[in-house]
Amino acid sequence: MTTHQSTIKTRFTLISDTHTAELFPSTDTQHAYRDPLPAGDVLLHAGDLTNLGYIGEHEAAFETVSRAPAELKIVIAGNHDITLDEAYYRRTGAKRFHRNMPEDTAEAREIWTGEKAREAGVVYLEEGIRTFTLRSGATFT
Repeated sequence: MTTHQSTIKTRFTLISDTHTAELFPSTDTQHAYRDPLPAGDVLLHAGDLTNLGYIGEHEAAFETVSRAPAELKIVIAGNHDITLDEAYYRRTGAKRFHRNMPEDTAEAREIWTGEKAREAGVVYLEEGIRTFTLRSGATFT
């Protein structure tokens, strides 16, 4: 008789609307957003990584996300992450928010999808359905 484990305990850490904020020190118990973030198998950042989508903001947010104690870090852009939506940025965002110094949308996207992101376990999600399998064997869609 073969037995199959139908569930595998999987811990998720969910954050959003960090807007490039630095983590508070671990001793600052007045704030939940402190260093280190709670350990989990999966970190989900549900949008607004940045204030206005500047490359420097993406870089700072990436450093925070990539250091999170999680095997998989899933990132979803929010309405403040305007340089991750190239069509919107070209049509409206660059003129409205970055008049004097437009940002490179390809560079912003590379931060979240490039080699460094893959090495850190970061996956940038857009529309669609994805299935993930963790080292523990846990699978989720």
